[in-house]
Amino acid sequence: MCTALSLTAKDGSHLFGRNMDIEYSFNQSILLTPRRFDYKNRATGEMNQTKYAVIGMGTIIDEHPCYAELFNEKGLAAAGLNFPNYAHWDEKAIEGKTNIPPYDLVLWVTANFETVQEVKEALKDVVLVDVPVNEQTPIAPLHWMICDKTGESIVVEKTVNGLSVMDNKVGVLTNAPTFDWHLTNLTQYMGLTSTQPKDTTLGEQELHPLGQGLGAFSLPGDYSSPSRFVKAAFLRNNIDYANVNYSGISEFFHILNGVAMVRGAVVTPQHLNDITLYTSCMDQERGIYYYNTYTNHTISAINMHNEDLDAKEIKSFKFNDEFAVTLQN
Repeated sequence: MCTALSLTAKDGSHLFGRNMDIEYSFNQSILLTPRRFDYKNRATGEMNQTKYAVIGMGTIIDEHPCYAELFNEKGLAAAGLNFPNYAHWDEKAIEGKTNIPPYDLVLWVTANFETVQEVKEALKDVVLVDVPVNEQTPIAPLHWMICDKTGESIVVEKTVNGLSVMDNKVGVLTNAPTFDWHLTNLTQYMGLTSTQPKDTTLGEQELHPLGQGLGAFSLPGDYSSPSRFVKAAFLRNNIDYANVNYSGISEFFHILNGVAMVRGAVVTPQHLNDITLYTSCMDQERGIYYYNTYTNHTISAINMHNEDLDAKEIKSFKFNDEFAVTLQN
């Protein structure tokens, strides 16, 4: 369960991020992988090298950086979201193709490219190979949202029908079913509006709105993937920015908070609580990775350009999850 979002701020800058909805911690931290860093491609056994430095939330497994979402120094961002019952991988690598394990797609994209158009072209030769990072870590069923700092965005899905690359004009992605299904489902909510309905009559009975917000009556509020998609799309596309320079960051977190999961509201078949473990927001122009957590609502920020992007090793920043309160007296 997850929700990804792209947004253009009032000053024209572009933001990308996600809610990580999950029932466990995955030993996550913020990882900065430098330029010219070598990592092993489990699908081919060869070593790959990053062209661009990247930063995002992830974990290191057997010295291999595994990212949930990240962006590079050029502003290209990507996130993998759960896609159960639909994701399908190729059994073997294919000679002459670009063979990649599914969990490495976001790293490969951001480590090598600057724009969505470049990614679209490169994806024509990609084979997603069913090879885990190790025997203890199964491959997650994923689909992906990729966005550059022009605001152009795509969704990538690999199903039994092949690899699909679709333009994302609504700026939102959740989970299953497929992205095209979600777009069709949106048509059921075309009547939603942020404005107040006018007074009307039924027969001779005058009817008046009971209060603000009635224009969005029937907006979904449950935590299912289709409902979160509709609600996030509605909130994103009705944003009215405050006249302050941090408005984009603030509104970004507010939108994702509107579809965030509260402990106890979503219980898995294994009797575990699905919660919004963290929310991230990447400023694609400035190279800043923002995040807050379920326990710590204070926004933390890491600017990749304050670091050595030509370092030799991955730098890890602690996941700041301690409860924090600003005392005023």
